Amino acid sequence: MKRFLYLTICLLILGEFYGCNGDVFVDDFRPSDSELMLDGNGDVATIQFAAANWDWLTMYTASGFPFQYKVYDADNRLVTNDQGPLLNGLGKIVCVGEMIDFTIERVYPEEVKITVGENALSAPFQFQLTASNEYEWQEIHVEISPADRYVMDSIIYSLDAYSYDPENKIEKKEGVSFHNLTSVSSTCTFFPFESFYHFIKFKSDVPEAFQLLGEAGLTVEIPSMKDGYLVMNGKRVPFISEQQMLPSSNTEQKEDIIPPRTSRYYTLLMMYDWLETRYTLYVSHSKSKKQRIVTGTLQSRMPVKYNIIHKDIPFNN
Repeated sequence: MKRFLYLTICLLILGEFYGCNGDVFVDDFRPSDSELMLDGNGDVATIQFAAANWDWLTMYTASGFPFQYKVYDADNRLVTNDQGPLLNGLGKIVCVGEMIDFTIERVYPEEVKITVGENALSAPFQFQLTASNEYEWQEIHVEISPADRYVMDSIIYSLDAYSYDPENKIEKKEGVSFHNLTSVSSTCTFFPFESFYHFIKFKSDVPEAFQLLGEAGLTVEIPSMKDGYLVMNGKRVPFISEQQMLPSSNTEQKEDIIPPRTSRYYTLLMMYDWLETRYTLYVSHSKSKKQRIVTGTLQSRMPVKYNIIHKDIPFNN
């Protein structure tokens, strides 16, 4: 009898528990979309919820690109700044970075609006929204596609403020040799600059800025030293973040006389001029007409002067 009463009480408690929770979940707040694809050039999407019985809206992304979160309440007052994108009730989450910006707004209890400013990254930007109350949550996965690339308007260098270190570094190359097997002197000709490169490196104050222009083969003019001054001379190179090894434009020839029945082994010593100057690149977007300014440093290491030493080894008769 006691066992029967115990089971009866347990069943009554469980029935009461499930009855209460049944009332809690009567209103299903499932969103109209669980996955969204948005255009990075500027897009707007509205998500409708089946009910308004949820309080928290959380945003999460695994992206390592830096951007700032700001959370505002329904009266547009700043609630949190860079303390996590978590919204309680009505209001908005504003996400702004150098390359990505968008806003998530809950203006009405049953509606969330996503407004894309721009995705200037070269890859899609993905994040997840979670709407939740004390008992349940709903997830929405969002992807913002890359925007169209920017085009270059102009580039300006600091021609009056730069760092210049002539003949700062010497590079040595060995292995060039000529063999005179005859009984008379022989003349050989070679090109000293042919084995050396002009090194170019663009650095940006915001490394992600190189993605603005894509990989469409953009080239820009670079300066060089002439008569002790930094000037523009029409030389163009790709605007990329990787170091470039450009063939030297110097085609100077060197002739040397090799004695009869002698092997001559050469060592080339090349001296470089080092140059560093600031640049400002102006770009604009073909659709939005938005303009951006990219700043950074140009580094140049150019071969300018050489010296040749040699060692002779006579053939044995």
